[in-house]
Amino acid sequence: MERAFRYRLVMFGFSAMCEDLDEVRLRLRGYPAHRAASEAGDQCYLVDLQQGIEYAIVLRNERFEIDEDACKQL
Repeated sequence: MERAFRYRLVMFGFSAMCEDLDEVRLRLRGYPAHRAASEAGDQCYLVDLQQGIEYAIVLRNERFEIDEDACKQL
């Protein structure tokens, strides 16, 4: 059976395909907060492949999170 990927998570130039937001959040927890200080934040975003929307990934309270207010239609 083929996996249905809905999201593409890009963090610091590396990409991961994810099935759902739970998987995205799990992956976000794996990135250390100090990476944001040494690398460009514009390299962190999430693409909803079904809706064609790109969301920014931001650092809040030492954790990476999806910024649903910072989105754009692709």
